[in-house]
Amino acid sequence: MSKSANNGIDPLILIDKYGTDALRYTLIREVAGAGQDIRLAYNRKTDESESVEASRNFTNKLWNASRFVLMNLDGQTPDQLGHPDPDSLELADRWILSRYYQVVQRTGDYIDNFGLGEAAKELYEFIWGDFCDWYIELVKSRLQSDSPTRRVAQQTLAQVLEGILRLLHPFMPHITEEVWHTVTQAGADRSLAKQTYPKVDKRFLNPELEQQFDLLFNTIRMIRNLRAEADIKPGVKIPVSLQTESDRERHILTIGQSYIQDLAKVERLTVAAPPASPRPTPAPSSLGQRLTSRRLAPILILLLGGLLGSRVLISLYRSLHQLPLLPTLFELTGLAYTAWFIYRYLWRSSDRQALASTLKTWRSDILGTTSSDSPLLDVSTSDPSSTQVQSNPQTVMGVIGTVQVMIPLAGLVDVEALKAKLQRELTKVEAELNSLGGRLSNPNFVNKAPTDVVATAKASLLEAEKQAEMLRAKLQQL
Repeated sequence: MSKSANNGIDPLILIDKYGTDALRYTLIREVAGAGQDIRLAYNRKTDESESVEASRNFTNKLWNASRFVLMNLDGQTPDQLGHPDPDSLELADRWILSRYYQVVQRTGDYIDNFGLGEAAKELYEFIWGDFCDWYIELVKSRLQSDSPTRRVAQQTLAQVLEGILRLLHPFMPHITEEVWHTVTQAGADRSLAKQTYPKVDKRFLNPELEQQFDLLFNTIRMIRNLRAEADIKPGVKIPVSLQTESDRERHILTIGQSYIQDLAKVERLTVAAPPASPRPTPAPSSLGQRLTSRRLAPILILLLGGLLGSRVLISLYRSLHQLPLLPTLFELTGLAYTAWFIYRYLWRSSDRQALASTLKTWRSDILGTTSSDSPLLDVSTSDPSSTQVQSNPQTVMGVIGTVQVMIPLAGLVDVEALKAKLQRELTKVEAELNSLGGRLSNPNFVNKAPTDVVATAKASLLEAEKQAEMLRAKLQQL
């Protein structure tokens, strides 16, 4: 804004429309990284501002979250409830307290270094995302039941909410003062502005736990997205399979299983390692190529040595065979070795199976055959307890990091109807692709149309290509 440009904005108009706290918070937040210039979205025809409206929505979010907490504290104040015993905290309680004290530390550092805009954004992300969207949802089931940890959830909610009001007060003084008096039931002679600003309690800082919950939340988001894409009704509980090769991630998903089932409406959750990949069939090659592999180097040496020394061994055997008693000794040695071989490799079933596996491997390496061929020694036994994971084509899948999420659709949705819907969407997108491609391939349009119009058409073409690719992938899954 400047007097010479005559583009000033009357703050009273924005205050009347969105509230004082919303305008104040917007001006502070937009300072982050802006230098001396603050960009404020404002429509002079309607006197509307998207920036200030977003801050007004933030105040509404805080107000509604505070009402929910008050409804579940049984009329008690944070002082009456007291602080929870650290040993009685659940995982979700420890996570939110760690996040809260992380924000306390960062907000204090930002304010000490005059980073007011950064502090405002930090509080926005924590209050809206961590506290309202996640923690409140995580403890709803405990608050609405006779859970033994219900009081712990109440204590944690009250402690974090009261701390949030203290942190946010310099940025939104009016709504935080009003809510704080309601939560604490403080008299008119007390003011939030005179209370001590929150300090860090390092006992509750747990960065590793925060990373673990990031994995849980990302998994929940993926399941929700897959449900929406497959048109699964929100109230229907579904089976979900999670697979990852990481032992650490499987451990995290297992200990957070109840949170995933609760927030993603999962009836049966399976966490496991992906099935082992089948042994690839060796490509056809000559015997010489197979024998030069590193694995068969000892066999090659033995064969060559046997061929080179065969003449010497035959001559030596004929000479020794003429000596008295040696033929009988050779026969007794052969019988003893045969008995030992039978006892060592053929007496027990497990030994026979091990020998058969070794012979199959040698045959596959030397002759190029696979284990599906007729075996040299068939000692296989059927095991009724063994299971084989088979892929189901009617399954929607997604990947978050290294975790694969799979939801079987059988019995949940009409797969044929879903295919028809996706096909209609794909046809519509392909028609748009043809239209945009035709325009952009026309030199008259590219050379004569305004630059911003051409840029918009190119961006729309890229977006349509992504949509078409996603729709084809979904159809292929079904």
